[in-house]
Amino acid sequence: MRRALIGTILAALGSPSARAADRAAEPPCLSPGDTVEVVAAHEVVAPSEALVHVRRAVPDSEILRASLCREPDALVYRIVLLTRDGRVVRVTVDAPSGKVKTVH
Repeated sequence: MRRALIGTILAALGSPSARAADRAAEPPCLSPGDTVEVVAAHEVVAPSEALVHVRRAVPDSEILRASLCREPDALVYRIVLLTRDGRVVRVTVDAPSGKVKTVH
């Protein structure tokens, strides 16, 4: 019985290799230090400015994670939020302009 429960929990969480594959499919994100440099060089808007647009798109939500990432054609902010009703929402922001691209 205990093994079945542990197996169910592990299946729900996903295997480490599956999580690694999911991360590999995502675009690479910059380190906090690299993000500071890119913002200081005025290549992208400051994260705080991008978050103003995100909060308008997804009001009454809590920011869980924010990263500056490279896509093939541009830099984007990837923001993960938690809404009041418990939904996890992912927002992509065009980093040079600060405009919201997608909300999922």
